[in-house]
Amino acid sequence: MPVTNVEKSPEDLILRITCEFDAPVDRVWQIWADPRQLERWWGPPEYPATVVDHDLT
Repeated sequence: MPVTNVEKSPEDLILRITCEFDAPVDRVWQIWADPRQLERWWGPPEYPATVVDHDLT
């Protein structure tokens, strides 16, 4: 996931990270919408991730 831009605004409490994915848009949304898939993407087997609370809004 190459990050193409990072914008910070501490005063406005904003951190915007722009990335480019080598996948169709629908597939990327599937991963971010499903906490189990997100865990597998975010945390490789050597460093497992656990999503405790997930609200994609």
